[in-house]
Amino acid sequence: MPNHMSFRFLLFDGFSNMVLASALEPLRAVRNLSQGPNIGWHICTPENRIARSSSNIQIQPDCPIENPDRYDYLVVIAGYDMRGHVTGRNRTQLRQLAGRARFVVGLDTGAWLLAAAGLLDGAQATIHWQEFADFAETFPEVETSRDRFVFAGKYITSGGASTVLDLMLHLLGQNFGPAMAFDAANLFVYDAERQHRGNRGANILKHRSDVPGFLAAIDVMMDHIENPVSLDFIAGQASLSLRSLDRLFQRELSMSPGKYYQLLRLGRARDLATQTGLPVAQIALQTGFSSPATLSRAFRAQYGTQISTLRAHRKGKATSTD
Repeated sequence: MPNHMSFRFLLFDGFSNMVLASALEPLRAVRNLSQGPNIGWHICTPENRIARSSSNIQIQPDCPIENPDRYDYLVVIAGYDMRGHVTGRNRTQLRQLAGRARFVVGLDTGAWLLAAAGLLDGAQATIHWQEFADFAETFPEVETSRDRFVFAGKYITSGGASTVLDLMLHLLGQNFGPAMAFDAANLFVYDAERQHRGNRGANILKHRSDVPGFLAAIDVMMDHIENPVSLDFIAGQASLSLRSLDRLFQRELSMSPGKYYQLLRLGRARDLATQTGLPVAQIALQTGFSSPATLSRAFRAQYGTQISTLRAHRKGKATSTD
């Protein structure tokens, strides 16, 4: 087995601190073990400027993006506003950087940028679950998957922070053996027995016996954000009775399945409001609300503000930090 791995992390503004930590900390932990492997990494940004995370934490790049060195893994981390990062220059740079790496990894919404650069054409990929439907619609040439992480030849994709930790432990085991990955997992008090392969979030649920049906119901909800379906339909698709569906959601989330379904749709509406310039009427259509007024009432009840106010606040905040 090799005793060396090199990484180049490419950070785009809006990246998640949790995703970066979930990718980087396992590498640091294993490198610091007695007789640990030689693992090195550098951080770069598209224009060699400070990258700001979604919580406005600033990361200074330590390697110019033009550096011609080759490396084992290029790790692309994007979060919010990945659509705004789809530029001709960024697509060109991604293709150039990918040519210098043995493997290319897209984390969180990084897969969106890889797909926009044409790197995932004909390949299978996954992305953060909130962007799954739009990703599939925007890039029909990519075969979408709901697996926690996906290997497609040279390209590897993963969603949110918990799946990134899964992926990194898998890569460590693949490259340095299962014992090394087990040691890393122990450092993070990571209970692999609580992970359910192929299912999101199963490690934090209170019970295990009904997890597949519960997660299947959530999958149905996420697949029908724009065109909501009935709870009867959801229960049927998850092979549950309506009473069992309600019982599971009350037990796991302390709310009804209908309430959780609405929260998913409102969360999507909030993302569209802050990340796009779509009018409220279009956002209502894309999130399954019968009218802009219906969306506005539900949005205000949930978030205590109107979409227009949220947009103005976010725009002012972005201007003040430029």
